[in-house]
Amino acid sequence: MKIKQLLSALLAFMVLFSALTACGSTTSDEPSSTGSTSSSVESGTDDTAVYVDRSAVYAYDDNAPSLYEAFSQWFKVGTAMNTSDLVEGSEEMEILIKQYNVFTLENESKPDAMHPSEDVYNFEALDKLVEFANEYDKTVRGHVLVWHSQCPDWFFYDDDGNTVSADVLVERMKEHITTIVSHYQGEVDVWDVVNEVLGDNGGLRDSMWYQIIGDYDGDGDKYDFIEIAFTTAHEADPDARLIINDYSLESSEDKTITMYMMVKNMLEEGIPIDGIGLQMHIDINFDVETCKNNVEILMKLKEIDPDFVIEITELDLSCFSWDDQSTEVELTDEFVEKFDSLYSDIFEMLIEFSEAGYLDSVVMWGYNDGSTWLNSYPVSGRTNHPLLIDEDYKLKSAYWALIDLAASKSS
Repeated sequence: MKIKQLLSALLAFMVLFSALTACGSTTSDEPSSTGSTSSSVESGTDDTAVYVDRSAVYAYDDNAPSLYEAFSQWFKVGTAMNTSDLVEGSEEMEILIKQYNVFTLENESKPDAMHPSEDVYNFEALDKLVEFANEYDKTVRGHVLVWHSQCPDWFFYDDDGNTVSADVLVERMKEHITTIVSHYQGEVDVWDVVNEVLGDNGGLRDSMWYQIIGDYDGDGDKYDFIEIAFTTAHEADPDARLIINDYSLESSEDKTITMYMMVKNMLEEGIPIDGIGLQMHIDINFDVETCKNNVEILMKLKEIDPDFVIEITELDLSCFSWDDQSTEVELTDEFVEKFDSLYSDIFEMLIEFSEAGYLDSVVMWGYNDGSTWLNSYPVSGRTNHPLLIDEDYKLKSAYWALIDLAASKSS
């Protein structure tokens, strides 16, 4: 009898211990920005408990959650990449397929790559991305048609080195946009038509596009190259979403107001602009409330066009403040906790934007820390950790924080 009682007590203890273990939160043995966990964890309130399998280590593991699936009820989740990543069976391609469903070429579809000289177009890279997207049911963003940077000089100068006239530049721009956009009609879903047309302190950037074309139609404003670019892109593919893309809109009220007023005027004139792209190259001191306020300003444009949207087009979170010139950051427990918490706050904000009808696409600028541009900019030789997957393709604790957020919000 005593033996039976002992066995019953032991069995009851084992059941109780198993339940407590399942309900408890687990953390990585060594908290860091590259840390992951090794068991299931409960997310949400007592009434909305959701269990997340945290046993995956690498972003391509079969049992790893998918970012784009986790956030699918709110927005697509994409990444910038290069066609060199599209090697069948490679770790890179497996991560792209599993984790993201929107893709932007980091550099290979910019003007200098796609249209290096007046009579030469290079469609190879974007063709390859479109083929990949069609095979795996992904969305393609075209980046970018008109930009002051990475744009070949032949647009702006004649054979003798003289600046071309406004008429010549307008025709070159229209031919460039029409040829590229019509080539991908029905294949590229979204185009960044113009990029970074505003200066750092508000007002239009003093680019060659601005200087040469200026007030082309004589109506008093000097953003006619933007109007022509959007009109031309719409004529080439009426079904593509057309975006005006810029940086610091999430942090600079001056730029936000300039963008709002300019786009408002163009929408009222019938220019086919479908949305504004916030690049969101942000740092560890990012202020969520400022971003919310600026987006509310921009979204007043829905009063003119109810379908107007914002897109997050180039998101990364630098571990360094922008005025920091150091090359290494110490990934202390305190720092990692701040980093992870900030990412969670950002995505919670993005969910709010989605639920308000503002947002349906979020694109990270890179899919892992090993390939981020922030390892060389603005400080050469820097080691940064701005993304959700580390340089060894391991899932970081920030990744799990977002998976937990999505699980708790969707329950």
